[in-house]
Amino acid sequence: MHRRSPLWLSCLQSLSCVLIGLSDIGLAEPHHMIRFDRPAEQWVEALPVGNGKLGAMIFGGIRRERIQLNEDSIWAGPPVPENADDLGPKLADIRKLFFEGRNAEGEERVAREILVPEINPRSYQTLGDLWIEHLEAGETFFPMHLTAWRRSPENAPLEAAIHQPGFSSAKWHPAERFEQRHVPAHRTILFRTEFHLTAEQLRAIRSPLVLALDPIDDQSVVYLNGSEIGRTTRWNRPYQIHLPSLSAGTHVLVVQVTNTGGPGHFARQVRLEAAEAIEPGYDRWLDLQTAVVTTHYTWKSNAFVREAFASAPDQVLAIRISSRQPRQLNVRIRLDRPADYTTKVRGARMLAMEGRAQHNGRHMGVRWVALLRVQPEGGSVRPEGSSLVVRRADAARLLLAAATDYHFDDPQRPLTQDLYAVCRARVERAAARPWTELKARAVEEHRSWFDRCSLELGTTPVDRLRMPTPARLEKFRKDPEDPDLIETYFQFGRYLLIASSRPGSLPANLQGLWNEHLTAPWNADYHININLQMNYWPAEVTGLSELTEPFFRLLQGLRRSGGQLARKLGCRGFAASHTTDAWMWAALIGSPGYGMWPLGAAWCTAHAMEHYRFTGDRQFLEKVGYPLLRESAAFLLDWLVEDPQTGQLVSGPTTSPENTYLYRGRRLTLAMGNAMDQMIIRENFENLLEAAAVLQKQDSILEEVRLALPRLASPKVGPDGRLLEWGQPYEEAEPGHRHISHLYGLHPGNLINPWDTPELVPAARKVLEERLRHGGGHTGWSRAWIINFYARLQDGQKAWENLCALLRQSTLPNLFDTHPPFQIDGNFGGCAGIAEMLLQSHDRQGTLRLLPALPPAWPHGEVRGLRARGGFVVDVRWQHGRPEYVRIQSLLGRTCRVAWQDQMAEWPTHPGEILELDGQLNRLR
Repeated sequence: MHRRSPLWLSCLQSLSCVLIGLSDIGLAEPHHMIRFDRPAEQWVEALPVGNGKLGAMIFGGIRRERIQLNEDSIWAGPPVPENADDLGPKLADIRKLFFEGRNAEGEERVAREILVPEINPRSYQTLGDLWIEHLEAGETFFPMHLTAWRRSPENAPLEAAIHQPGFSSAKWHPAERFEQRHVPAHRTILFRTEFHLTAEQLRAIRSPLVLALDPIDDQSVVYLNGSEIGRTTRWNRPYQIHLPSLSAGTHVLVVQVTNTGGPGHFARQVRLEAAEAIEPGYDRWLDLQTAVVTTHYTWKSNAFVREAFASAPDQVLAIRISSRQPRQLNVRIRLDRPADYTTKVRGARMLAMEGRAQHNGRHMGVRWVALLRVQPEGGSVRPEGSSLVVRRADAARLLLAAATDYHFDDPQRPLTQDLYAVCRARVERAAARPWTELKARAVEEHRSWFDRCSLELGTTPVDRLRMPTPARLEKFRKDPEDPDLIETYFQFGRYLLIASSRPGSLPANLQGLWNEHLTAPWNADYHININLQMNYWPAEVTGLSELTEPFFRLLQGLRRSGGQLARKLGCRGFAASHTTDAWMWAALIGSPGYGMWPLGAAWCTAHAMEHYRFTGDRQFLEKVGYPLLRESAAFLLDWLVEDPQTGQLVSGPTTSPENTYLYRGRRLTLAMGNAMDQMIIRENFENLLEAAAVLQKQDSILEEVRLALPRLASPKVGPDGRLLEWGQPYEEAEPGHRHISHLYGLHPGNLINPWDTPELVPAARKVLEERLRHGGGHTGWSRAWIINFYARLQDGQKAWENLCALLRQSTLPNLFDTHPPFQIDGNFGGCAGIAEMLLQSHDRQGTLRLLPALPPAWPHGEVRGLRARGGFVVDVRWQHGRPEYVRIQSLLGRTCRVAWQDQMAEWPTHPGEILELDGQLNRLR
């Protein structure tokens, strides 16, 4: 097994990599890095940095570097959806229909009378792009923005004439402005322009040309001079199409755009760019331990190094570009964004970009400012137009800060601070520090989180370690013997949480912090029917407990709108549906298949109780956890209804997110007494009673909960031996569905486990087997959930097989998870699943179970810094699949009960005490 290097050696190694490139220096242990041997051609090949608030994706370009920027509060704005008042009587009538077996009628009434339409889009948005361009003779020519676009009538034929220069038709209309580029649903429109290239331009670039398309609708075909040169297939990502060799003269570009449904459009921008020429020695890597991205490349026979990191102590994005040859750094630096911004030069060394998040003048949201300060080392910097140009420098530092008027504690009342002044103060403070100090502060702060937990699973051959990450992923698909890749994936999940969720920031959203779009997939919102919760699964167990603060702050913010929703449903307390966003609304929206589910907040409250179990933070439980649990329980008490056939209390009508069943010839989604609802409600009630006992609370709600618990319907096993998903044994319409909601009690809950409810374990296992037999786990986050399920079933081999499937099928070149498209919850769920394989503490007695799902693929290893409920820090070293040495630190002084397989031991402890055990759980000291 490899060992971690001390900090001074890590710094020396990083410096060596900067100077001559990782591939050339023969490092013995280049562990836990994500590496590329070429610049990113697409966003999912870029490398992420972040400090919770400010994030960036580093592309590593040569002639031109793109650094895509994010600030976590840039959201388009209201209005937000709101349900009608006084829905209680309607809900009572609808429930009668379901109890009478008239499910289809009941579902139709829910869609018509309860739910309200989605308001879409209202998205989390990119801050923009920072560009660093080497100056050259052809700099004034490329990138060339293609303009003078015109659009055809709908469904116009692709005639030969339109590919000829000079084509004109009165039926074609201008399409210069973005609003003129819409494509109606289920229609096809042609977009056409011409561009001219001179011999001088072609000589200047000395490299092939690339056509760069901003996101474009569902299916497009690109024609150049009448020949097809490329196609696009995803509406939410940009494309680069390499062009054939072009001669001087006029060229005709035609793009056939088809919208297969929903809002659609042609690309906002289309550009001709010079393709990158990659010379030997190129390296780009993210060191997870330092959170620094380094790019080493050659341009015009000179070696350059770029470093980039997002500093939490100084609240800036910091970039330094240096030239090996003195006074040979000549670059243009600019800021832009797809829309809704202005960029101005401020003084001789600063660029200010500002704007307001919106969607074509609608949903006016957050106001924002980004300020970039450029410091040359030697040489000069001066403004040229809306850019800054550095000439004849040895190096240059770029410091960027961003601020918005978003008010987390009251989003409807924007902050009134001077955003420019806030940004200027940050960049000036950072500029006053030497680069080595600025970087050291950022690295030290990051490592204060990252170094809390480590994992070693064996030795990966050095030649495999040095492979670029995409090549390692490809090799892993055939040969999974790469322990360092698993360790890196585990630590990458922790890295992403450190980078996207800090006290004071917004929570990690559906894309964490990183999003290049104005309209992100699913708006990058907070899905609380699993996705947001999954984002925080690794937090407690891998030593990042404090990073849950934004999650609980969002949940507290939902209490106002969630209380309004509860009252509209005729209930006390607060509730929230399957999704929300930065504006913290709680409405039941959209279609019944996903929107009729007011259990999202109740699920989230379970995290509050878990936070207390791991940390013992009584003040948190008193101020945050107990109020959330109590108000959620008050809603659930009123939401429950007696089933006239059984006399039990059931939830409904609700979806079992987001699945469907077949009933009387119809495909339906809503039912009464769905397993997930019943499990969440039971968990909430038990958590409230546990919290009340800790805090010695007396409350009328507690007595209601005690009376309701025995009457609450429990999970049922169906005729085929599987746990029932709905209250009745309906036939599944999609047996391989991505959601496996009825196993909530197995994970993340603790209602199903081999020690307290062994009779339910076979039924849960059979659910998994059937889901996978029918193609389940086909999305990244779903596969990650399956890893956790099998870990809880103590099946290490199956957990390992599904971890391999996650890496093989649902992992992008930069290790981001894909739904598809990119969705970060699979990264967090996969990280949590690895932790669950190595340590569990969720049974009713709080037993620390060592290596409960250790796969045969990991016969030797060591994990340090995992956390267990009860306030324990656990290190385990194992050989041949058996514990060899165990170290447990008791932070709270509670009884420590430890188990490995059938062996068990127990000790009282005091705060700070350390237990050291041998492989038979005998205490060494």
